[in-house]
Amino acid sequence: MKLLELKKRVWNAWTRFNEASGVVTQSKNYVQDVKQFGDRRYKVTWIKALAHFSAQVSYESCLDAYMLVLNSFNFTPDRWDYESRADILDAFLMYPDGLELIKTGLEQLLGFTPQEQNKAHGFFELVEERGTQPGRDRLPIRFERKLTGAYSAA
Repeated sequence: MKLLELKKRVWNAWTRFNEASGVVTQSKNYVQDVKQFGDRRYKVTWIKALAHFSAQVSYESCLDAYMLVLNSFNFTPDRWDYESRADILDAFLMYPDGLELIKTGLEQLLGFTPQEQNKAHGFFELVEERGTQPGRDRLPIRFERKLTGAYSAA
């Protein structure tokens, strides 16, 4: 993602977070909020800000935990935030109850139909690849997915 587009995405995430929190947005607060992630001349600063604000939006607007699995963190290659998915999840896990919310969402998802569960494919891929990335711990979540129509050989 180009820096100009990244800055627009950060602004959108920041305003969505403030709206979800009931805060009136002011541009001077935006500048200060982004500065906490580093020098605004560098792309890495904007990537950190995007991850943080996106995670805040997911946390503040979470009404049902299963929506984290089916929507917020269900990253697919056609989503604009796909390349930032690991950073967004990391930022969300910084919340003290972030992991518990994800676990609750997975538990709720167990009550859904197999077709609905399969819609969370992007989330399951993210969890699987997270354990193989250097510097990132595997999530303490264990799940077994069986393909529809598959059977084990006896």
